[in-house]
Amino acid sequence: MKKNKLNAKEFAKIFKTTENKLPDLAKKVIRTSDFSYRNTDQETEKKAIIKTVETLLDPTVKVSGPQRKKDWERGWLENFNNFEKMNSSVKELIPKFVRKEPLIRLLGRFIETSSDDFETNFVKVLRYYLFSRYFRYCENIYEFGVGTGLNLVATSELFPNKKLIGLDWAKATCKIIKAINEKLGLSIACKVFNLFEPDPLFRLEKKSAVFTIGTLEQLGEEFRPFIKFLLKNKPDICINIETLYELYDENNLLDFLAKKYLEKRNYLRGFIPYLEELEKKKKVKILKINRTFGAFYHEGYSFVIWKPIND
Repeated sequence: MKKNKLNAKEFAKIFKTTENKLPDLAKKVIRTSDFSYRNTDQETEKKAIIKTVETLLDPTVKVSGPQRKKDWERGWLENFNNFEKMNSSVKELIPKFVRKEPLIRLLGRFIETSSDDFETNFVKVLRYYLFSRYFRYCENIYEFGVGTGLNLVATSELFPNKKLIGLDWAKATCKIIKAINEKLGLSIACKVFNLFEPDPLFRLEKKSAVFTIGTLEQLGEEFRPFIKFLLKNKPDICINIETLYELYDENNLLDFLAKKYLEKRNYLRGFIPYLEELEKKKKVKILKINRTFGAFYHEGYSFVIWKPIND
């Protein structure tokens, strides 16, 4: 089967932009990474569908929610220990749930990748593009659900002089951030913050940007308290890189299974309609909604860009 490869032109098409708007760091990742892949044949796709259905029928699959907090503490602590042991390698900040599987989703279809690092490198390109374009005029950048701090380390490459703040409900996260600052010479701030119950006393500074990557996913349908927190604090821009339930087409079998998987795991649902409702009320402005790619079960890296409207 013919091998394809994502180049700068293809990335620009996926992001619905132009090549000249891709920053140099993104173009460097594209040049130096293996983004080759093949479209799956019918037999491979059939096996993937069977695997997905088996997962949907598995009663032991974990469901997201507040009860998973201890799991995240353990997960981030594992990353912390590996970061300490492996001479502060940034690779050890990659979350363990990022599996190196050859079969992933791209714009509603399965593809077979040549490189185990296809997903990780794709996210690098996505981050560099979005952050360079939308965060350049902000002085403070907040990541909610900062996890291992990997995304803010990447942000520091683009904006070494901006204030970076990471927030997460897991205390282990702040241990990682402290180690990152000591080992990599950065000055990322860290605060424990529960998105299910946002601290009403915590305020964002002026000229601020907010982003999440795979964070709202864990809130299921309980995202409204956090969005209300943002509406109150009025950051200049918000980017949510998440699995977006409403972008899937139920008439497409792979999309239908993705939606069922999100329902099974209690992942983010109703977020886009909620933002659209707020836009009708002139409380927010939606700048862009874009479907991209993801791992095996769903496309976890689609994004929505929006901002609160000042009264």
